[in-house]
Amino acid sequence: MSVKVENSFLVPASVEQAWTILTDLPRVAPCLPGAEITEIVDATTYRGRARVKIGPIELGFQGEARLHDVDPQLRTSRLTARGGDAKGRGSVHSQMRFALAGEGDHTRVHVHTELILAGSVAQYGRASGVVREVCNQLAAQFARNLAALIEGAGASTPSSAVSLSAWYPARCRAWSSAALEPTGRCSTG
Repeated sequence: MSVKVENSFLVPASVEQAWTILTDLPRVAPCLPGAEITEIVDATTYRGRARVKIGPIELGFQGEARLHDVDPQLRTSRLTARGGDAKGRGSVHSQMRFALAGEGDHTRVHVHTELILAGSVAQYGRASGVVREVCNQLAAQFARNLAALIEGAGASTPSSAVSLSAWYPARCRAWSSAALEPTGRCSTG
């Protein structure tokens, strides 16, 4: 199962500050609910885990992520991640492209994600239509946590699995709040 997701959100920071934070994966990883870096392999490669819940099914992925194609002049980068469910129920591969642009004294972050799920994991998401919604919900929560981190409140670090069935109902519709104005579009391929 392949899913493509486009997201855009506004963070309360200059482009320089947002760039510094977003390219510091150990610092920004706690902003993604259910994610945790467990090992720094080198300056661009990290091992970690993520827990998600799709309906009654809780999945625990372990894998590796690599930050590459980092261009500080254009403020673009890529993050490639691969992981497998600890119980052997499937795998995930994602390719994310980030681009930052100044918008007044804030920064617009554009994210293009290509996500490939295999095994039972793909079936869980396909049957309930949750995967598309979960991607956008994760992006929305990430954006809120990133804003809190930038504003000095710190990012939330959930100790339990992220529930995708509760998370992604509003994923593919635009939304806004006082601090952030994320938008997202999903498509499956």
